[in-house]
Amino acid sequence: MRLSIKNIAFATTLLVAPLATKAQDFRAQAPEAGPAPVIDLGESTINELPNGLTIIVVENHRLPKVSWSLTFDHSPYLEGEKAGMLDLFGEILTTGTESRAKADIDEEVDFIGASLSGSYRSLYASSLTKHSDKVLELMTDVLYHPSFPEEELTKNKTQYLSGLAAAETDPGAISSNLISSLLYGADHPYGAVMTAASIESITRQDLVDYHSIYFVPNAAYLVVVGDISPADAMRTAAKHFGAWQSGEVENTDWTNPASSKGIRVCLAPLDGAVQSSLKLTHTVDLQPGHEDAIAVSVMNNILGGGIFSGRLMQNLREDKAFTYGARSSLSTDELSGRFTAFADVRNEVTDSAVVEFMYEIRRMTSELVDEESLSITKNSMTGSFARALESPNTVARFALNIEKYDLPEDYYATYLEKLNSVTAEDILRVAKQYLRPDQIYITCVGSREVMDNLKQFSTNGVVELFDPYGQPLVERKKAAEGVTVETVLTDYYNARGGVKQLNKIKTLEKAGSIEIGGQMTLGYNSKSSYKGALGNVTALSMSGMEVMKTIVNDTEAYMEQMGQKQQLEGSQLVSTLWENLSITHLLNADQFGITSELLGIENTNGTDYYVIAFTHDSGEFTSTFFFDMETGLLSMEKGVVKEGEDVSTTSTTYSKYMDVGKGVLFPYEIVTQAGPQTISTRLSSVTPGVKVNTDLFK
Repeated sequence: MRLSIKNIAFATTLLVAPLATKAQDFRAQAPEAGPAPVIDLGESTINELPNGLTIIVVENHRLPKVSWSLTFDHSPYLEGEKAGMLDLFGEILTTGTESRAKADIDEEVDFIGASLSGSYRSLYASSLTKHSDKVLELMTDVLYHPSFPEEELTKNKTQYLSGLAAAETDPGAISSNLISSLLYGADHPYGAVMTAASIESITRQDLVDYHSIYFVPNAAYLVVVGDISPADAMRTAAKHFGAWQSGEVENTDWTNPASSKGIRVCLAPLDGAVQSSLKLTHTVDLQPGHEDAIAVSVMNNILGGGIFSGRLMQNLREDKAFTYGARSSLSTDELSGRFTAFADVRNEVTDSAVVEFMYEIRRMTSELVDEESLSITKNSMTGSFARALESPNTVARFALNIEKYDLPEDYYATYLEKLNSVTAEDILRVAKQYLRPDQIYITCVGSREVMDNLKQFSTNGVVELFDPYGQPLVERKKAAEGVTVETVLTDYYNARGGVKQLNKIKTLEKAGSIEIGGQMTLGYNSKSSYKGALGNVTALSMSGMEVMKTIVNDTEAYMEQMGQKQQLEGSQLVSTLWENLSITHLLNADQFGITSELLGIENTNGTDYYVIAFTHDSGEFTSTFFFDMETGLLSMEKGVVKEGEDVSTTSTTYSKYMDVGKGVLFPYEIVTQAGPQTISTRLSSVTPGVKVNTDLFK
C-alpha cells in the first residue's frame, strides 16, 4: 500500500494546506508599556432553581444570540479498565434520544442555524434569541432522554480502535500516555490510558449508568450568555430545567500518588524516529485561585510560557538551534496540577537539550529574575487579560470559576493589581516551592540510539523503556523452533483463503472511499492485473471528477495529478513494483532485492504478533509487518523510508477482513498515519475476475 498512501498523503496535503503567511518584522526593542487598563468585568447574575441548579447569566445584546452551557461539577471519575468510556460518552450523548434519531436532531438543529454539543461533563446549545425555546427543547431532550444508540457506540468504538493503532507511531499520543501512566497510574482518574481491551469492554449500559448518576441539577451550573435579560433567563431556565430531578452524587477524595524519588528517565522507543519528543514533568499541588497562582503563572511565563522571550525558547531555539520551539506549562487543578517543559529536538542533541532544560529550571529556583524579564512578562499577561475581557464568555467563565472554586468576589476584578504586585522575590519563592528539578520525570519518545546519552540524568543510571501505552516495555520474544518467515507468511495467506486460491485471481477491482484527516473524502477505485500484462491503476475522484491517479506496470510507476506526471525511481519504484504486481507479494521479496527477517514475537495492546521486517538492500526502506498469532492475519504495518537525510514513518492498520468469494478474504478498512495526516481507506466492494483494460497501465 506504500505507493498509494505516500503519494495520496503528499498530493492531498496540497489540496488542504493553508496559505502561507508572510513573516513579519519584529521590533528590536519592545515599546514601553502604557498604564494598566481599567478592569470592567460587567455584571453577572447568579440564582438557583429549587432543584439545586445554579444559574449564571451574563447579559450582552451586541448580537441577537444566546448560549446555554451546562457544566457538571463532581470529583474526577475513575474509568479503570474501561478507559475511553468518558470520551465515548461525549461522542454519543447527542446522537439520539428516546423520540429522536441522530438524523432528526441534526436536521432540527441545522434548520434553525443552531449548535448542540456535549461531553461527559457538559452540554452546550446556542441559537438566535428567537429560537431559544426550540434549541432548549432539543437540549433538554438530550439531557433527559439520551438513548445512546448501540449502532453509534459500535461505530465510534471502531473509529477509536483504528485511531489507537495509528497513535502507536504518534509521538504526541505516546508521550501523553507515558506521562499519564508515570505521574498517576491506572488507579488514579488522571492515569487512564485507552487500549483496545478497554474500548472493547465498554457497553451501552456503562454510558446509561454514568448519565443517571452524574447528570443531576444539584451538581450542575447553567451559564447563560447573550441577548437575554436575567429575569427572562430565569423564567426560561425554570420552564425547561425546573422539572429536572436532583440526585445524590458521591464525590471521591482522591489521594495523589507520591512524587518521583529522584530523577527518572523514561524512553518510549519509536523505530526510525529522527527527533526526540522530550517532556520534563512532575505533579504540582496548586488549586485554582490559590494565593500563589498568579505569581506561579508569571514564573512559568518567564521560564517558558507562551511569549517568545521565555528562557527555554531563547536558550534552546535562539542560542543553541536545537528546536523550533521549547516551552513550559504549569497548570492549577483541584486535584493535581502539572508542570511540563517540552520540545522536539534532533536525535544528536537530545542529551544536550536535557542539559539546557535542567539548567533553566534550576536557575529559576536559585536566582532572582531580572527586572526587565519580569516587566516584559507582566506587561504581556496584562495585555492578554485585557483582550480576553472583550468576550462575554470570559466574564461568564470568571463568574463560573468564582462559584465553583469559592473564590473571592473580586478575584478577577483585582487580578491586574495582584499581577502588578508580583516581585522578583515572589518569583524565586514560588519557583523553589513548585518546581522540583530533582524529583522529575524526563520522558522521551524517539530512537533507542539516544539511550546511552540519557543515562547520565537518571538518579539510578537507568533508562526505563515503555510501550506506546505507557506500560513497561516487554521486549520481543524469540519465536518457537520451526517458525520461520516462510511459515508465518504461508499461514497468513492460508488464513485469507490459501496461496493457491489467491493466485487463481487474475484481475481485481476495489472500490470505496478515502477520508483524509477528517477534512476531505475522495472516491477510490483500483484495478489490478496479476496475469499476462501486469499492472495497477488507482484513481481518486471528487464529486465524480478524477483528481489523481497512480499507474504501475511491470517496469515503471508514476503519479498523475492536474496534468502533471511524477515518475517513481530508485527504491520507491522497487517497493511499488513489489507490492502491486503480485497478489501474494510478501512471498516474492527476494526477487526485488528485499530481505526478510523474523524479528520474533511482540505483545502490543494485549495481542501477540509475529513480527517480520522487510528491508531493501539499499537500506532506503524497511516495512515491519505484524501478524496476529491467533488469526494469522496481518494487523499492522510500520514503514520507515529514508531519502537522503530525511526519514519518514507511516503506520497502517488492516481490519474488517471479509469474504469476497470462495473463502478469499480481503481487508475492507485500511488506516494509515503518515506524520500528522490520517488517511482512512474504506472499501465498499472487492471484485475478483473483472475485465480490466490493460492499456490503462501504459
